[in-house]
Amino acid sequence: MPFLFQIERVGNNFFCRADSGLRFFIGRRVPYESNIGLYNIFSQSPLEKLLFRAVDFSDAIGFWANFVEPTAICEGRNFLTLNTYDRAAFTFGFGQFAAHVPNGDFVQYLRSLLRTPSSLEYFPHLTIENGRICSVASSGALVQLEDDGSTEKLMRHLNPTLDEVEDSEVVAAAKLIHWTSNVPSARQAQIDQMVTTFKSFMRRAEARIEMSNRPASQCCVIADILHHGRGGKMTWPLIDAAVKSSKPFLNLVEIGAPKWDDRKRKLRKAIEADISFGDKVWSLTNHDFVGE
Repeated sequence: MPFLFQIERVGNNFFCRADSGLRFFIGRRVPYESNIGLYNIFSQSPLEKLLFRAVDFSDAIGFWANFVEPTAICEGRNFLTLNTYDRAAFTFGFGQFAAHVPNGDFVQYLRSLLRTPSSLEYFPHLTIENGRICSVASSGALVQLEDDGSTEKLMRHLNPTLDEVEDSEVVAAAKLIHWTSNVPSARQAQIDQMVTTFKSFMRRAEARIEMSNRPASQCCVIADILHHGRGGKMTWPLIDAAVKSSKPFLNLVEIGAPKWDDRKRKLRKAIEADISFGDKVWSLTNHDFVGE
C-alpha cells in the first residue's frame, strides 16, 4: 500500500508525516535569483543528519568510497540533501543529482529506485517502460517523462514551476526523503550512482587527456569539476593545461570562477586529509585505480 504523506507548513518550513509516523523535516521555502523553491541544508537545519562517510562503505566498494567523498563533502554530504529552486528544478542526494540532464545521474538514480519493490509504496504512479521513466494516468495510459533529448516532463512532474513551492513539489521531496531515510537500499542506490557517474568521468578523461598513472588526487579534482560543471565551455582545455603544468593538482583546483573558491578550498582540504589518495594512480589497463 502506498504511504499517505501529510504535509505541514510552519512559517517557511515544510514538514511531513508518512501515515501515522514521526514528523520529519523536508525543506525551507527560499528565494534564489528570481525563483522560489525548497532547500534543506543550512545552519541549524532540523534535517536528519544522514551522512555519507567513506569509512562506512570502503569495505564494500574499496577506494571508490574515498574517491567520491570529497565531492560529497562539497555537496553537503547528507543523503537527504534537497533543492528545487534552480534550473535543475529538482536536485537530491549526497551528490546532489540534478533532474535537468537527460540520462544524467538523477534520471539514472530514479530509474534504479523505480525498479525496486518499494517504489509502489512511494511512487505508485511512476513506472519504467522500455527503460524510460513514465507516469501512469488514471486511465492506465503511460506518459513518457524523459528521453535522450529532454527531461522537461519529469522536471515538471516533480516541480511544476519555479514561481512558488507547489504541493506536488513538497510531496515528491517528502517521498524521496522518507524512502532514503527508512530503506537502506535507497541509500545504496545513491552510492552506486555516484560511483557509476565518477567512473564515467574517468573514462571521459581517458579520451581527452593523458591519464596513464595520473594520481588519484588529480583525478578527483577532474571528476569534481565535471560533476559541478564549473569549468564551463572551456573545461577540457583548462584541465589539459593544468595537468601539463608544473603544479597539476594545484592548478586543477584553481579551475572555476572566484565564486567557487570556498568549494575549491573545501575540496582540496578533503583530498589532502585522506591518506588513501597517497598511493593510488589511474590504470588505463584496468580502467581503475591501482597502488603505485
